[in-house]
Amino acid sequence: MHGKRQIAGGGLALLLAGCVTSAPGPEADATAAGSPEGWAPAPTAFEARPVPSLEPEVMPGAAVLEWLAASRWASGLAVDYAGLEIDQPRPERAEVHLTGLRDDAVSAYEFRLELDEVEAGWVVQSVERRAICRRGLGDSGLCL
Repeated sequence: MHGKRQIAGGGLALLLAGCVTSAPGPEADATAAGSPEGWAPAPTAFEARPVPSLEPEVMPGAAVLEWLAASRWASGLAVDYAGLEIDQPRPERAEVHLTGLRDDAVSAYEFRLELDEVEAGWVVQSVERRAICRRGLGDSGLCL
């Protein structure tokens, strides 16, 4: 699974079924005009996140989907985001974008996944996440 897949709507079932539609990525949120209060969207720094222990998958794209299903993003967010985009430019790297979050501070999350090919298939080796802050960053580096 190389290239981009975009899935609008919130259901993980749609993701696993492979339905594909076009939706704006987090870049649209990150470059939107600031609010009347002078706030402007801004990303936080990427931070390492825990990786669940999963069985290897035959294809790297399947390993990414397995990570998504096993992560906490699979539960509770089915109605809390408007778009999901998976970009996998090469087998060992994937980027996952959750956009349109129903949160007053965070408009999107971006994940960077590194995959390794092992004897039994592909596994997600590391995950980093950053938030796209709706109103910018505070001095602490957290969303306002």
